[in-house]
Amino acid sequence: MLVNEEFKNEIKRTFRSSYEEAIIAGSDGSGWHIKEKSSLKDIDESEFFVLTMSSQLFRIFILMHFSKQGPTEQYVCDVLKINPSNLDDEKFYDYLGEVGNSFLGSVKRDIGRYVPSLGMSTPNRLNKNCLKYMDALNTNFEAHAVAEYQDQPLFYASVYLVADDDLNIEITRNQIEEVDSGELEMF
Repeated sequence: MLVNEEFKNEIKRTFRSSYEEAIIAGSDGSGWHIKEKSSLKDIDESEFFVLTMSSQLFRIFILMHFSKQGPTEQYVCDVLKINPSNLDDEKFYDYLGEVGNSFLGSVKRDIGRYVPSLGMSTPNRLNKNCLKYMDALNTNFEAHAVAEYQDQPLFYASVYLVADDDLNIEITRNQIEEVDSGELEMF
């Protein structure tokens, strides 16, 4: 399937800005650096959340990779403002699931400007061994990034596009932005 470069570039831009927005929320943004990676073949994160967004023309898979270990657990404790002894699996995974929801929701909001009627999944946590099945999807586009907090990689993310047919989605920068639900419009 052929996918126009303009749409691929918009997915990549949206992926990166949404990732940064979701990761930084609730923490000191000055300590974060989001960097592009060419692939995630060399990472050793033990788990990931997979979230999907779909239309009648394509599916987008967002993966957020992590390991439940010292620095990541400490970061979650800091954001939740709890003592590390009070961080159980439920709190840890709930927090990261909410980050994933925010991440995908932001991508959906931005891509939804160009493609109406997008559906969204809830986060599903999987073991890294499940990543081998991504190759079976015959993706049309992918991008990857790492989120480093105080120069330590804590989270990685991937976006994959799978088109069911050729896609030629026009991206216009001057589209009127709609008011998001929850915002008040003053007259």
